[in-house]
Amino acid sequence: MDEINQPITFRQLLSKCPRIEVPLIQRDYAQGRESEKEVRQHFLKALHAALILESGDSGPPLNLDFVYGSMENGASGSFLPLDGQQRLTTLFLLHWYLAWRDDQHSQFKRLLWDGRHARFTYGVRPSSTEFFDELVQYAPDSAPEDVPTLRLMVEDRPWFFSHWRLDPTIQSALVMLEDIHYLFKPTAGLFKRLTNDERPAITFQLLPLEHFGLTDDLYIKMNARGKPLTPFETFKARFEELLIELFPTEKRTLGDGEVSVAEFFERRIDTRWTDFFWAHKNAKTNTFDDLVINLLLALARVSLDPSNPNFNQDTSALGDKQLSGTFALFHERGWLTRGFAENLIVLLEAWSISGGKQAPVLPNSRYFDEAALFLKAIQQPAALDYTELVQFAALVFYLRHHEGNVQPIDLKEWMRVVRNLSANTAIERPEEYGRSLTGLTKLLPHSHRILEYLSTEAVGPIGFSPQQVREEVLKAKLILADAAWRDRIDRAEEHGYFFGQIEFLLDFCGVLAHPEKDPTKWGNTVHANLQTEFDLYLRKAQITFGSSGLALTKPAAGEHLWKRALLAIGDYLLSNGSNSSFLTDPPSNWDSWKRLLRGDDGKRTYLKALWDRLAHDADIEPQLNDVIKSATDLEPWRAIIVGTPEVITYCGLQKIRREVCSEEIYLLNKTQMNGNHAELFSYGLYLDLGKLGVDHELSALASRYYESVSTTDAEPRLVFRPECAGQRLKIAVESSNGQFLVCVSRSELASLPELATALRDDVGLDEQFGTLSRRVLRADIHEVLRQVASTLQKFST
Repeated sequence: MDEINQPITFRQLLSKCPRIEVPLIQRDYAQGRESEKEVRQHFLKALHAALILESGDSGPPLNLDFVYGSMENGASGSFLPLDGQQRLTTLFLLHWYLAWRDDQHSQFKRLLWDGRHARFTYGVRPSSTEFFDELVQYAPDSAPEDVPTLRLMVEDRPWFFSHWRLDPTIQSALVMLEDIHYLFKPTAGLFKRLTNDERPAITFQLLPLEHFGLTDDLYIKMNARGKPLTPFETFKARFEELLIELFPTEKRTLGDGEVSVAEFFERRIDTRWTDFFWAHKNAKTNTFDDLVINLLLALARVSLDPSNPNFNQDTSALGDKQLSGTFALFHERGWLTRGFAENLIVLLEAWSISGGKQAPVLPNSRYFDEAALFLKAIQQPAALDYTELVQFAALVFYLRHHEGNVQPIDLKEWMRVVRNLSANTAIERPEEYGRSLTGLTKLLPHSHRILEYLSTEAVGPIGFSPQQVREEVLKAKLILADAAWRDRIDRAEEHGYFFGQIEFLLDFCGVLAHPEKDPTKWGNTVHANLQTEFDLYLRKAQITFGSSGLALTKPAAGEHLWKRALLAIGDYLLSNGSNSSFLTDPPSNWDSWKRLLRGDDGKRTYLKALWDRLAHDADIEPQLNDVIKSATDLEPWRAIIVGTPEVITYCGLQKIRREVCSEEIYLLNKTQMNGNHAELFSYGLYLDLGKLGVDHELSALASRYYESVSTTDAEPRLVFRPECAGQRLKIAVESSNGQFLVCVSRSELASLPELATALRDDVGLDEQFGTLSRRVLRADIHEVLRQVASTLQKFST
């Protein structure tokens, strides 16, 4: 081999040596591995593109870079590739396939068969050698278009041994052949193009090691061979190529000059952006590749086009925690758009401006915590919820729309509005997320003067809660009409539970009810009076609610004071189907306090009425107890709950069941009737009897318990277990159609006929279906129980 560093074809290499043999020291063929899918497909597409060009095309051939190796036993021996084996193996497989495709197997065999063995083979293990010998001789009878699966066809040959399925080189070769079959099956005439040495389509640079005085061992140590490119390294290289297509003419300023977008990306990703990511590198591996891929996945989620028919599917896919980010995935799904590239560049330019430390664009994290978002994005991009994504998108969109002219104050106001809209809109499904992104796009042209836009324009549907949009419009008008509103609104919005939703305060203080809807026409006195009321209600709101929900009261003062006092004012419970709730804290729950504050059911007026009875500058517990104790003329069910905190405690998830056309109210331990539940009136009676202490008139009924049930086939009930004449009886009281039903099993009285007669005659129990029972008005139940106790006592003495 006299040529050094000269372009050469696969065919020409074979003409200079008797055979090409991948030596024992090399690894198995790897391009067919599943983990190498992206590399494999990219390489095949490059080969395909080079081959389909006409031989007279003026462009240069595809050059596959350097192939290093040495000659075994001097110049007359086999060529042993030490670097480039993967490319050479793929070229061999491509020669075999195209020879079959173009019915040129005889010519292929003359090139690759020496009469005994294949002229391209692997010395890694005997099975690999045997496989290549058989493959070179194999000429399929079927035409390629009649073969759906090439791999299965090969594996089905008599010469294919089953144990070859354990050889990784053979398995990789079969996978590569399958992909070649998929890509090259529609072609014709490419074998001639591939073997054209005068006008070659594909070449490589041959560098024999002996010309440089390198031993195989030294080369292996220097080459650090076998270490594949990371997904990020592959992504970076492929993305640079794609940027040339996405931005064929656009330039970006870099230093004192202008460069193409692709070159800008290439230089930034290897310098300033690398310094930025290096601060977050993996301490064990000293790499940050996975972190960058994760950020790309997060950025893809906010760069999707909601108008794309695949938006929902893509959004769901990117939310999969098992998703592995590769260039092939991004490219095949169409996520590598101009918008994605621009978003990536402006975001990294902004965050990396300080070098190795993230430089927040916002003056503080009040409305959006960039540092927290970044850490979550590089660690768990799929864990970002839709609200976080909308806010992230708002930041990225603003940076992109105002690139070169970002005003921190305007950005802060923009993020405040978006925070309020997104945090107080139910965004739980891809379609809702898409509507929110569309809304951001509509607002974006006005993002540098968002308050002015909201206050003067008729803002239509923009993908967020219409109520929250109306609130933002009203607050914008107030802030611009009178500067004194600014601090008040900010303080209220920053309450940890309200989080931007404060329309209830504007309602309670009188802003919503003002007949003049344009605050600029109110005058200073009107503003001042409304602001005074606003301050008062805000103070009471701060007493009522903590950052996580309803504020706790002192245990010694009583349980559930806020809920009982509010119920004393009115039926504030929110409903969902047959269930009603005493309300819960999590804002996303259907029965949250935030929903009450939104006024969905018009029941927040009860809260205002309660606050109007409370002084903000005095201990709250005594005031709440006064409201509870002074409650009069309440419906029976409200009266029981207001006076009996244990009822609310029983409802573990704060739910009760009020069936249509039913007088009974069930207390749910969880959320459904197939879980333990009690009935309000019978449970209230049970608790009431317990509060009476020792009542000599009821002493015969002192043994009692409450029987909850977990089925609709039986009623919850209060059960008495008195002992009479040496026999333990069971007397039950349950609620039925607005009354109580007192029951005694007739079988239990079989040995006590005189007692049965007394219960009929003295208490008025009637015998029905083997049971002695009586319906009793709720107001009369204590008197009837005394009669039962008195009767029992007569037979116990």
